[in-house]
Amino acid sequence: MNVSFVMTVLNEEKTINSFLASLANQSKLPDEIIIVDAGSVDKTITKIKNEKLKTKKNKITIELLKRKGFNRSQGRNEAIKKAKGEIIVTSDAGCVLDKEWLKEITKPFLKAGGPSVVSGFYLPTGESLFQKILGQLTSVSLKDIDKENFLPSSRSLAFKKSAWTKVGGYPKELNYCEDLVFDLRLKRAGLKFIFAPAKRQSYLDESDPPGLSFAR
Repeated sequence: MNVSFVMTVLNEEKTINSFLASLANQSKLPDEIIIVDAGSVDKTITKIKNEKLKTKKNKITIELLKRKGFNRSQGRNEAIKKAKGEIIVTSDAGCVLDKEWLKEITKPFLKAGGPSVVSGFYLPTGESLFQKILGQLTSVSLKDIDKENFLPSSRSLAFKKSAWTKVGGYPKELNYCEDLVFDLRLKRAGLKFIFAPAKRQSYLDESDPPGLSFAR
């Protein structure tokens, strides 16, 4: 089972190093990493290129695609088109992945009759009091999750590439809430979801509410 990790970035110089370091430190590495940059004007691209030297030590390199002006949906779709893996795993810059995250979020696909989609989870964290309060206000508690109807964020999500193809990919016209629309397309297609909240992924983005993601 080949696994492709995909993500999009735009001006993430403050968060990209910590994210990629956590990805390179996974107990199970993806077979490839594909990142689409939408036209960063800061040091994001330079930092990604430098990170290649570190990930090569773990027998993996990063394919960086420059697609100026792409929104998140277009960027994800572009990366998935290039992906060779049968399993697609996504997250966002601004996150710091738990060491077991990729192993655990892809494990359900190994079982006979397994799912088409594995939904990860996230809880708030943050350094300042404001970040912590905002994270609590904008996140859902694990105990309140309806596992049958939960619509996962693409900051902690895995799915079969065939499922993405079946529903026509992410909605290319959307840059926000695109993952929820994508989820709904998958649900309406009758594809099997599994909710997997065990392992964590810390979300430290300064431009969005901070959070913490769990995936099993």
